[in-house]
Amino acid sequence: MIQNSFIHMQGVGKTTEEKLWQRGITTWSLYEKAHEKGEKLPMPGTVLPGIKTSRRHYERGDLLHFQGLFPAGEAWRLLPGFQEATCYLDIETTGDGHWCDITTIALYDGKTVRTYVNGENLADFKEAIGAYATVVTYNGKSFDIPVIRRVLGIPMEMAHIDLRYVLGSLGIKGGLKRCEEILGMGRTDLAGVDGSSAVVMWNRYKRTGDRRYLETLLAYNVADTVNMEPLLVEACRMRRDTIPEGARFELPVAGSPETPHIPDHGVIEEMRQLYRSSHGNPW
Repeated sequence: MIQNSFIHMQGVGKTTEEKLWQRGITTWSLYEKAHEKGEKLPMPGTVLPGIKTSRRHYERGDLLHFQGLFPAGEAWRLLPGFQEATCYLDIETTGDGHWCDITTIALYDGKTVRTYVNGENLADFKEAIGAYATVVTYNGKSFDIPVIRRVLGIPMEMAHIDLRYVLGSLGIKGGLKRCEEILGMGRTDLAGVDGSSAVVMWNRYKRTGDRRYLETLLAYNVADTVNMEPLLVEACRMRRDTIPEGARFELPVAGSPETPHIPDHGVIEEMRQLYRSSHGNPW
C-alpha cells in the first residue's frame, strides 16, 4: 500500500490522492509514466522528487520514514506488505500515570506471544523489540511508548501504528475494549477485568506471591495485545473497500495464537466483584 500512497508527499492531501487514483494513477510508477507522456498532473515539481525519495526509503525497508509523514489515522498503510516485520505491544503498569513503573509487557508478532515480567525477564524485552520495523499499540503514542522509553531506556525508534487514531479515523472510538465490542470482538472470559484490575492483581501477586494473580494479569495483558491484530486487519479491510481497484492491496490475515497464560476463574471473580462495587455492572 505504501507504493500506492501520495499523501506523504509535499502538498498532496487525501483529495488529490483520491483524484489520482480515480484517473488510474495508483502507483508511483504510473505517475512517472503519465508525466513522461505529457499528462497534466498535480504538483509534479514536488511529487516527482517525492517519489524518488520514497522509493529509496521503501527499498531499504525504512518504514519509520513513512510513518513520520503519514497522518496518524493513515498509519494502517504500513501493514500491507510488511506484516512479517510488525509486532503488537501492550504494557501493564503500577497505575501511577506517566510516572508509573512497568509490571508486565506482552509482545505478539502474528505468530508467537511473549511476555515479560518486572523482576523476572523484563530486561529481555529490549532485544526482542529490536527485531521489528513496526510496532502496533492502542494509545501507545501517548502512554506505552513514552513509558517504555522512560522506564527501560529503549529508544523505540521504529515505525508506530497507534490503533486509537486509525480506528478513530473510521468513526470507531473509545477504549480498546469498546472498539472490540463495536467490531464484534468482545471478551467473555475476561469481562469485568480492566486496567485498574491489572494494578490490583499485580499488587496482590507481589504481596502474597500467589502466581494465580500473575497468570491472570498476563492473560489479560496478552488479550489486549493479540486483539489488536484483528482490529488492524479489519481497519485495513474497511479502507481497502473504499479505494479504486488499482490501489487495492492484498489484505493481511490475522493469526490465531495460542496464549501461554490461562486466567484463574477465582481471580477473575475477585476482579469482577471489585468492578461491580465501583461500576455497578453485573455479570
